Amino acid sequence: MISSFFEPARIALRDHLFSRPRTHAELLYRYEHSLRVAHIGRIVAEAEGLDADRLELACLLHDIGKFDATIAVDHGRAGARLARPILEGLGLEEDAIQEICQGIAMHVDGRWNYAPDSPDHPGHDLFAEGPSVLSRSVGDCDNVDRYSLLRIHGTMSWVGFSEKPAPAAINWIDGYLEVLDHERRYRCATDTAQRLWTEALDNHEWYFRGLVEMMRPADIDNIDV
Repeated sequence: MISSFFEPARIALRDHLFSRPRTHAELLYRYEHSLRVAHIGRIVAEAEGLDADRLELACLLHDIGKFDATIAVDHGRAGARLARPILEGLGLEEDAIQEICQGIAMHVDGRWNYAPDSPDHPGHDLFAEGPSVLSRSVGDCDNVDRYSLLRIHGTMSWVGFSEKPAPAAINWIDGYLEVLDHERRYRCATDTAQRLWTEALDNHEWYFRGLVEMMRPADIDNIDV
């Protein structure tokens, strides 16, 4: 069940994202990604006994600052600052706002305060204490969607996979499988998110290992045709 807070927050997210100077395709992807992550957040929260409305909102707004930071790694911290007035306008209690904003702030790299040398450092810490399980779960839900089946299509389009000859394509897949192996070291804050994360990585590995086997017969020296 979607909370009564969801719709006004969704509209605020949409309006802010689509005011940014990016291509329509970039903005649409980011918006739809946020909706998917919010859905994952509710699933995780309900399974783990967390506040589902809070995690859903945090996941919905997690990328609102995607195009507002000077350096990309800070877009979570930028998003936390943008999300606060939205959450205040919804009438949420301060403890809920803090928990949601901290999850947004840290979802990129696990850091909830700006690095001292960040060009966007506001001159003070955003949060004085460490994160709750709910705050930590925002990044988990984001990661699950980053390795969804839909992401396979987007990644292959982005790298121009269909234009690669078989040897180059197989070489790219080998590198991607190494990335997947590295990602398996990541540990989620909850058992539910860990299960979804592992399933997502397993699906990617199954697909790409199968794809390599299909391409093996063409794995010969490149020729100009």
